[in-house]
Amino acid sequence: MLPTFMRQLHAFSRRLIVRVLLIALCSVLAIAVAKIFGGLIPFGLKDRIGADAVDHILSIIANSMLTVTTFSLTVMVASHRNVSSLWTPRAHQILLQDTTTHTVLATFVGAYLYAVITIILRETQVFKGEELVVLFFVTLLVVVLIVVAIIRWISHLELLGSLIETSGRTEAKAQKAYDLRCENPTLGAQTYDPGAVSGCQEMRAERSGYVQQIYQDRLQEAAEDAGGEIHLAVPVGAFVHQGEVIAHLRGKGLEKAVERFVSIGTLRNYVQDPGFSLLNLTEIAQRALSPGINDPGTAVDMVRRIVRVLLSNRVGAEQEVRYDRLYVPMLDREALVVETLGAVARNGIGHPEVTEALSGALKALDRQGDPEVEAAARRVQKAIKAAEPREALDFSV
Repeated sequence: MLPTFMRQLHAFSRRLIVRVLLIALCSVLAIAVAKIFGGLIPFGLKDRIGADAVDHILSIIANSMLTVTTFSLTVMVASHRNVSSLWTPRAHQILLQDTTTHTVLATFVGAYLYAVITIILRETQVFKGEELVVLFFVTLLVVVLIVVAIIRWISHLELLGSLIETSGRTEAKAQKAYDLRCENPTLGAQTYDPGAVSGCQEMRAERSGYVQQIYQDRLQEAAEDAGGEIHLAVPVGAFVHQGEVIAHLRGKGLEKAVERFVSIGTLRNYVQDPGFSLLNLTEIAQRALSPGINDPGTAVDMVRRIVRVLLSNRVGAEQEVRYDRLYVPMLDREALVVETLGAVARNGIGHPEVTEALSGALKALDRQGDPEVEAAARRVQKAIKAAEPREALDFSV
């Protein structure tokens, strides 16, 4: 697991504005390089590369990049809307982290800024003589980057916002988070025990929201400095209401650490919460089974994607405890099965192909080797057998 700083830096770097600003900065640096290294060009080479060639190329870049950027933004917005309306609104968050789209758009904006700034500097006679030679080759490099970006963009548009790409990327997110939680079911901390918090100070949530992430290393450091312990009462992905107990603290001054390093926000996060990604796949299946769409094939595909994730790994008998002063609830694998495959079963009980796919998936999970997953699979199987088509399923049996 990455340290807190690296996780925060990684999340920050996946924002569109960050990449746009970085490439825009690179374009300004390229102009500075052309100015600095102009004196190193052999005398007389400027006669072979005239100023008109540079000016003409810059003009083409400035005119075309503004149009291409506007068009690309329109395509991106339309794709985001299609994903939200066709598949599930929660998948919109995955598109917001689409690094290919971000890099391509940032390249287009950076090239446009490079061309505009350079044209202004040329009109003010900042570049002269041999400096134009360096500027010419830097401009050619920018053209190459634009061509590469356009090729990447065309290739990316083939599947952008489609069911294949959306479900594939959602499954990949689920796989990564599930592997993390199987290897670290309590995120490297000790297992939270409600019976072991006597004498601890209760800490209540100051606002309502989802527990998005916890930064274990910082919480461990705060507990060590205070000579105490932090018992988190709610798992990652849970929704907490304002005033609800979220932690039990043993030691003074730990409230600020929990408030700062237990992230609570309005949306769930994919990093430590495999249930969120699996929920996205479940919602796609449920929407496909709605009477207005009636697409059981998509539901079958989602069932197999969900079970592929759940079969790929399992919680081991022991885990390495790296944060001995931090206590975190264990990953609830039983809930993962019931809330995903069980939810699909509620909508798909009247579709034989969906029921058959669910039956095969649940039988495979019943042999998976994880006691909690196997117990949940048997519960869902029993509920499906006991229910008549299109009747509500009772998973408490």
